[in-house]
Amino acid sequence: MRKDLCLICYMIFSFMCCFPTAKAHKINQKNNVIEEQADIELSLDPIPDLTIETIRSELYSIDSLCRKGLIVLVFTSTKCPVTNQYTQRLNRMNKNYTNASVIGVYSNHEDTVQVIAKHVKEIGILFHTVKDFDGKLANQLGATMTPQAFVIDQNRIIRYRGPVDDNRYANRVREKYLQNAIDQLLSDQEITVSQADSFGCTIHLPEETAHTITYARHIAPIIQRNCQSCHRSGQVAPFPLMTYEDAKTWSTEMVSYTQSHLMPLWKPEPGYGDFKQTRRMWDWEVDKITEWVKSGMSYGNEADLPVLRSFDNSWFLGEPDLLVEMPEPYDVPADGEDEYRHFIIPTNFDQDMYVQAIDIEPGNRKTVHHVIVYLDTTGKARELDAADPKPGYARFGGTGFDAQWLGGWAPGVTPNLLPEGTGALLPRGADIVLQIHYYKTGRIKQDLSRAGLYFSKAADPKRVYVDAAINTEFQIPTGAAKYQVKATWTEEEDVYAITVAPHMHLIGTDMKVDATFPDGRQQEMIWIKDWDFNWQDAYQYKIPIFMPASTVVKAVGHFDNSAANSLNPNNPPKPIGWGEKTTDEMFIAFLGIIRAKDFTPEATSTSHSGDLDEPLPRHAAAHPRQKV
Repeated sequence: MRKDLCLICYMIFSFMCCFPTAKAHKINQKNNVIEEQADIELSLDPIPDLTIETIRSELYSIDSLCRKGLIVLVFTSTKCPVTNQYTQRLNRMNKNYTNASVIGVYSNHEDTVQVIAKHVKEIGILFHTVKDFDGKLANQLGATMTPQAFVIDQNRIIRYRGPVDDNRYANRVREKYLQNAIDQLLSDQEITVSQADSFGCTIHLPEETAHTITYARHIAPIIQRNCQSCHRSGQVAPFPLMTYEDAKTWSTEMVSYTQSHLMPLWKPEPGYGDFKQTRRMWDWEVDKITEWVKSGMSYGNEADLPVLRSFDNSWFLGEPDLLVEMPEPYDVPADGEDEYRHFIIPTNFDQDMYVQAIDIEPGNRKTVHHVIVYLDTTGKARELDAADPKPGYARFGGTGFDAQWLGGWAPGVTPNLLPEGTGALLPRGADIVLQIHYYKTGRIKQDLSRAGLYFSKAADPKRVYVDAAINTEFQIPTGAAKYQVKATWTEEEDVYAITVAPHMHLIGTDMKVDATFPDGRQQEMIWIKDWDFNWQDAYQYKIPIFMPASTVVKAVGHFDNSAANSLNPNNPPKPIGWGEKTTDEMFIAFLGIIRAKDFTPEATSTSHSGDLDEPLPRHAAAHPRQKV
């Protein structure tokens, strides 16, 4: 009884001090808390395509989420005792509905990012949570209470507004308003109750003020989601961007490179292929950085900082299922020609395994140019190793055996999980062979590279194959500034294209890859307009591309073998053809494919039930969307 009286006092105080609008309220006798009487007519117009931001700086578009299913926004609070009583109910709802995403929204001004993060952990919230900075989302939807739920359909129309159910005590619930609304929408039925009186605590929106752009509130989240995967210790970027001092130190570079869209590095032309993990800043993000630097680089309130990304683990995808490492360190000579060296690592699996992802960690980035992981089932690689007195064996122009390609690394490669239920085949008893391309630096360098393998957990995984549109029969004349090379690939059965990976060497300038279907339709696959040998990747499609039998994939690219090309390895220029050396050239469009008979893609490649899938793509927008 004492607790209930304290709670009533808290609610009355909250109502009197923090809720300035003239909404009609009363005490809900069933729950002993404030209740707002529902008197708002739900609009049939779509809500704006807002962008929401998680406490870990990830951005999600309301429109993109709606296209995947229903959105259930539940306004919540760290201090309202009623909201905590709904945690497990919402956790179960998030788990049970495969076509609805439950998202907790914190709009109260006192709920800072750090406070929210602590609250999420302590009470065990398993659904996604976002911070409603400046109360924009609450104002847009008309949210006034916590907990208060909004169901938004695939047309961005609010279909339900009100409480989760009729009782904060789970064992006393009689009316499951939110669950009923979701069930009826998913069953294409009329919603019997589209709104009801919300009870709990009032939302305390921040006062309207002139907002100064600060590092803590605006710049740290931008850097965290766009830059820190590379700009940190031990990674490919030349300087860190982990702290406020780092951002101040490199502020001129940040402005220059982001305004010119040279950073973040993302080579595919926007709109030419729809890829996962796109790395491009929104125009409004670039503008924020510029405005922050011009206005004096204010630090701001530390409480506004996002939850820091954890880089304690060097593996991008977390701890691998299998760690494979060179058997011993290798000393790379100080000078001489580039070297291709192969290191053999036995596996001891008693069955075939399917690799859903591979992450390669070069031991010494100053000398490792790239790494390719091959598989040997013939025993030939061991023979070649035994005949070479140094660790592994040297071979230029191939592996020396009938190799199966498993994965690779070069600067720019981002590890990515293949779609659920698929993987690259690792045959039982196969040897893993790390082929490492070393270039000489003028000093002896030691390397101990390794790779992390992530296996498919499916009961019956389906195999992803690697094929390619490739041309090995070209010769680029001396002085040719825009020499064209073409390659084609045709599949004899129905397949899905999962990934695409263009590959050229130093004087390549661009490559465009398209598919022509048997009925004449064209599919744009990827276009790299400014090829960079030092920044390559394998790009995974958000939705695998279906290619009927007889589909033709065509790659068209150009090379600059003129004296004006500063990247030309020959001075004066000389004819260049196909070859394994860096100073030779290649022309390949690798394709990751899977037989259509083995695979039915989900709407969004690797999304899990109830997950938001990957964050909003960072392509440049002509008109920045409203940020929440």
